[in-house]
Amino acid sequence: MHQGSLRTLEVMTGPSRRVVALVLVALLLLHGTVSSSAQTLRDDEQHLFAFLKNVLPGYPSPFNTSVPTCQWQGLSCIGLGAQQRIKSLALGGLGLNGSIPYSTLGALTSLTYLDLSYNLLTGEVPWDVWSSLPNLVHLGLSNNKLTGSLPKWVNMNQLLELNLSENLFSGPIPDSFGANLRYLKQLDLHGNNFSGPMPAFTNNKFLSYLDLSSNRFTGGVSYATFYIQELLMVNLSRNLLTGTIPDEFGWLYKIRTLDLSENNFEGPIPDFYNLRELRQFHVSSNGLNGSLPVNITRLPYLWDLGFANNKLTGSLPPLPWGMSSGIIRFLDCSNNFLSGSIPWGLLASENLAVVRLARNRFTGSIPTNVTTQMQEMDLGSNNFTGDIPATFTSSHLLEKLDVSSNQLNGSIPWDSITELHSLRYLNLAYNRFAEGALPNFAQFVNLSYLNLSSSYVSGSIPDSVGELRSLLQLDLSHNQVTGNIPTNLSQTTNLMSLDLSHNNLTGEIPPELVSLMSLSTLDLSFNNLSGVVPNANQWTHFTNLSYEGNSLLCGAALNKVCPTLSSPAPSPSAPVLVAAPSLSPSGFNVPSILHRNSSSGLEAGAVVGIVIGISLAICAFLSTYLLFHKKSTYKKPRKENSSYLTGPVTFESDPCAWASLVQQPASIPVIMFEKPLLNLTFADLLQATSKFHKDSQIADGRYGPTFKGALPGGFQIVIKVLYDDGPSNELEKAAQLEAIGKIRHENLVSLVGYCLVGDERLLVYEYMENGDVHTRLHDSPDEAHHPENWTKETWADANEKFVVSEELGWPVRHRIAVGVARALAFLHHGCVPNVVHRDVTSSNILLDSQYEPHLADCGLAELVGSGKRYEMDLTVTEPVLGGTPGYVPPEYGQTWKATARGDVYSFGVVLLELVTGKSPTGQYFHDSYGGNLVGWVRTLIREKRGYKCLDPKLLSSGVESEMLECLRIGYLCTAELPSKRPTMQQVVGLLKDVHVDIVTCM
Repeated sequence: MHQGSLRTLEVMTGPSRRVVALVLVALLLLHGTVSSSAQTLRDDEQHLFAFLKNVLPGYPSPFNTSVPTCQWQGLSCIGLGAQQRIKSLALGGLGLNGSIPYSTLGALTSLTYLDLSYNLLTGEVPWDVWSSLPNLVHLGLSNNKLTGSLPKWVNMNQLLELNLSENLFSGPIPDSFGANLRYLKQLDLHGNNFSGPMPAFTNNKFLSYLDLSSNRFTGGVSYATFYIQELLMVNLSRNLLTGTIPDEFGWLYKIRTLDLSENNFEGPIPDFYNLRELRQFHVSSNGLNGSLPVNITRLPYLWDLGFANNKLTGSLPPLPWGMSSGIIRFLDCSNNFLSGSIPWGLLASENLAVVRLARNRFTGSIPTNVTTQMQEMDLGSNNFTGDIPATFTSSHLLEKLDVSSNQLNGSIPWDSITELHSLRYLNLAYNRFAEGALPNFAQFVNLSYLNLSSSYVSGSIPDSVGELRSLLQLDLSHNQVTGNIPTNLSQTTNLMSLDLSHNNLTGEIPPELVSLMSLSTLDLSFNNLSGVVPNANQWTHFTNLSYEGNSLLCGAALNKVCPTLSSPAPSPSAPVLVAAPSLSPSGFNVPSILHRNSSSGLEAGAVVGIVIGISLAICAFLSTYLLFHKKSTYKKPRKENSSYLTGPVTFESDPCAWASLVQQPASIPVIMFEKPLLNLTFADLLQATSKFHKDSQIADGRYGPTFKGALPGGFQIVIKVLYDDGPSNELEKAAQLEAIGKIRHENLVSLVGYCLVGDERLLVYEYMENGDVHTRLHDSPDEAHHPENWTKETWADANEKFVVSEELGWPVRHRIAVGVARALAFLHHGCVPNVVHRDVTSSNILLDSQYEPHLADCGLAELVGSGKRYEMDLTVTEPVLGGTPGYVPPEYGQTWKATARGDVYSFGVVLLELVTGKSPTGQYFHDSYGGNLVGWVRTLIREKRGYKCLDPKLLSSGVESEMLECLRIGYLCTAELPSKRPTMQQVVGLLKDVHVDIVTCM
């Protein structure tokens, strides 16, 4: 108080003095309050600034600091003047990066709205955020990289909306967590790693929106969990829930959306006749059985039904569906065991846009009355008969039509189908149509997929095929198509897959087709094509199988010389009659020329004779040279040793007994490419492996069993015995093995030597001390690989860069990826001829004493596969051409042709293994992810959640950005379309650009 005021107060007396004193006291209190309020705002600002400095690069540049803090964008305050407090923070999508420090946001105790969604925040949510914000109404932390578990207790009694979706939260949801949030209306936890049983929300009487999808919840769903009358939307899809679907869901009278798809529910679908407000009901991809409940289709507002991928039987209920026959819009019953006919009028439902009934047992004819609103109709793989209704013309919005694999007959109504100008996908394959010609394709301007395989199409391919500028895949195989391949086909510049096999096409392959730069799959086999095969651009990657069954084709692509001889010029006075060319013994096409002039005939005969004589001489010389050359490099076993077994015992039935029956093992040489001075025989291999005793066997791969042994000098070896007998001629066997022995690269497991013992081929390799990558990555109990445990830390010492006995550190994993990529690049581009590995897996990547990678089984795919024993060992999950489930590219199931781009795909799977630490397949991968690692990773990357794929055991090492870059490379390698995949040379360059300090493991 000022001195003047005090003096004035001293001289005053009576009532006046008392009034003035009260006024001064009030002013003094007001001054203290204002000072305190101003200090409170400054404290809020300091806490906010501390948070922003930690998570916002370039702070405070995104904000206008020339205005008061409470006027910043995304920020608001409560109170007037100096009494203001920060009330709302909406900082979503600002690129916030880093963790939320303790005592920053949690100290803003007046906050009612906090939204930090779509950023890059990491780490756990501090405890004070959960416990010190009692006024919070909205908390949004979605689409970040936050980790940790939910607390058992929270102090947010006013919270109405909680969104933690698309993060890395894990662990169970405590029952007490839901109990503390009594007024919660919206809870969104989808896209995390929450596990354990379904939480109970018995105290949440106001909850209307609940999304727990894409987590790892297990167990059943009980009545107590969801007895909330206000629920409007429940999404439990993409979890691991089991048991039956509770009947108690029928008590949720207000519910509009119920999604239980992609779990492990069993039993029948309850008859939810009470859910009168239900609009969307999805139970796809479970193990449900029984029939489709009639009362579900009678619900008055139901327009979206999904029952696909179950075991449902019976027929579809008759109309009306819903309040009337026009309410239904989306129906997916594909991949069940449903039968009977399509209810009359169902396809005519006026709002029906998508109907999927594929892969069932439906019979009868396809209804002729179809709504004009239809956009997708998939009726493939059933038993429909009759014609394709011409009334489809009215469906001008139709984009996809699939009636493949039925028993449809009659003529294809091309006049009607060509009127469907919106059509993008047309599949009429595998039916019994009446023979007919191809239509004018000029009307299919939007078509991207056309499959008419095995549909009795005849005639020539019209030139209008060039009008299909959007076409990606064309399949006309197994028909009676004749004529030439039109040159205009080169105008379909987006074409990726072309199959014209098993027809009667003639003429040359148009050289203009090399301009189809996107073409990755080609099959022209079993036609009558002739001339030179194009050998430029991507056509250099197609194998001989693409042209099989066309004996008149030639060129570098087939390693077949084209004919160069031409007939003598005819004399003007002497007409010449030219007959069809005949094949000479030397392989050249020699024209057979018949002249009316006898002297000309003699000259022609002389030319032909000379050519044939020279050709025979060359063949005789080459045969003699090869025979003696092979004899000089291969010591053929004595003839008496070729039949060395005296009983039915084979190597496969009992290797040890088989070995004991081999006569004179010391006389059977082991041909060594390295260390030839060892002068080994089969007897040395018997001693090294204890006569191939089962204790010496270390693996039983797809090509044969593998045994470990040590030679007398201490040199450790591995012996692989091939399952397939191979050629009957021993010289051919030796030539094949010697060809493999010449394939040398520092990142390949090179063939050290071989031994031929009767029919068996024994391959000798150098032993790799540290085993294979698959064992190093995945050799632990199954529980460790289950998604519920994917975020658990298992490092014995967080300061160690690499734990040899348990896990591979990131620098070593990157080095493995680079080494294997270099090996494949060498096979694809450095070998002559180029080599396709066919079985690139983590089990085939071996590690030496320094953990350098070596790709094994190179060239074995060419040796094994034709013998009876191998064919008998094939399983239905493996293509004939080789490959391991989880690594086989998708196109192999259609083309059955191994390609270099297929190896790229398999390498991509290995790269994803190295980045994620997860096996390529497993029961924990949902069908929505394709049931495998590739589908899971690609789904998360498309959803911009790639960071969730990283191996959590490595996240503490500070290499997240490098791992994400390698994840991106793996994404490129595993593209569904082969043409979209990089070459292995490009992959090597991409991996080398990822900066990793390579460490040497001791």
